Amino acid sequence: MRLAFVFFLTYLKRRLAYRGDLFVQMLDELLRGGVALAMLSIYASKTNSLGGYSPDQLLFVLGFSLVPISLFHCLCSNLYQFNSRYIIEGNLDRVLLRPYPVYLQICFDRLAIEDLSGAILGTVLMVIAAARIPGFDYGPAHLAMLLVMLLSATVVVVGVFMAFASLGFWFEDRVGMMPPVYNLMEFGRWPVGLYAPWLKLLITCVIPFSFAGFLPASVFIGGPWWPLAAAPAVAIASLLVANLLWRMGLARYNSAGN
Repeated sequence: MRLAFVFFLTYLKRRLAYRGDLFVQMLDELLRGGVALAMLSIYASKTNSLGGYSPDQLLFVLGFSLVPISLFHCLCSNLYQFNSRYIIEGNLDRVLLRPYPVYLQICFDRLAIEDLSGAILGTVLMVIAAARIPGFDYGPAHLAMLLVMLLSATVVVVGVFMAFASLGFWFEDRVGMMPPVYNLMEFGRWPVGLYAPWLKLLITCVIPFSFAGFLPASVFIGGPWWPLAAAPAVAIASLLVANLLWRMGLARYNSAGN
């Protein structure tokens, strides 16, 4: 933990040396959230209810979903380029020589603190939506549950991308599976009842992005209560599967080159 803190301070000093670049990248993350908000506004202008949920309720879901993905961008964004940077270019050899957990080294190689602006935007959207939702519970227990759901959603996102990054040990391709999987995450922000059965099964049971957005958020906007227990369980299962694949991949890694 002490080394992790040193890594963080070192990267923070490096980023703050170029404040203009940091500010521009913060705006970039905010623009991503702005585009998602604009899409929601367009959909809401066409109907008063989408999948049985009002625009204000869906605004809460949107704000909720922005937090875990922003935390993932901040802490684990290196997974997105794991295949090209670490396996194909051979940087994993350097990492393996150091007496520190491989996964944490890869994450700490780049801490995108500018992406925390997305988490701030998501929190603001949740607060605005909660003020518009009649009877929203602001009690300590309810807010504690919200924190647990946000943590579970973040772990789900990390687990999914860690698992797909691990596939790079078997399929050495510069791009890998990350772009299509990342795009699939958009489906997790909307009511699962809108989708065809095969797509609902995909984003709930196979690649559980619905547990990183709509399902845990729906608990707080009048949805069913079962995700309250299911979301932490899915988060733990995702992380266990990802960790297993990661360890299996490291065991078969044969260094770069031919």
